[in-house]
Amino acid sequence: MKDDFIYSIDRPDPSLMKLYFVRSLLTGPLFFIMFPVMLCRYFTLHYKFTDEGVSMRWGLLFRREINLTYKRIQDIHIRSGIIQRWLGLADVQIQTASGNASAEMTIEGIPEYDRIRTFLYFKMRGYS
Repeated sequence: MKDDFIYSIDRPDPSLMKLYFVRSLLTGPLFFIMFPVMLCRYFTLHYKFTDEGVSMRWGLLFRREINLTYKRIQDIHIRSGIIQRWLGLADVQIQTASGNASAEMTIEGIPEYDRIRTFLYFKMRGYS
């Protein structure tokens, strides 16, 4: 499956900024702490899909980067809360065979989450 659209994804959709704003509002008086943190995450969040795997990086003061090869992917889940559904977003959670029960990588802020899940399933099963 050669999906040039997936390979061109680099940044999250602007709707993710709206989601971060609403989540920050829901923290009440902590809004003035949470919103700058989420704002920083939004502007530094980058994705890269290649033939070998997917990578994600973010962070201003403390840079974090995750690189996964398609062969390591064990399972893919889609999670979407009520606010995310309203904005047309969902989280694509990628799990590997590591000892951790939570997702190794969570791709957020992409409206075409079904397309990404299908792409990742094809790649993890070895289809081109």
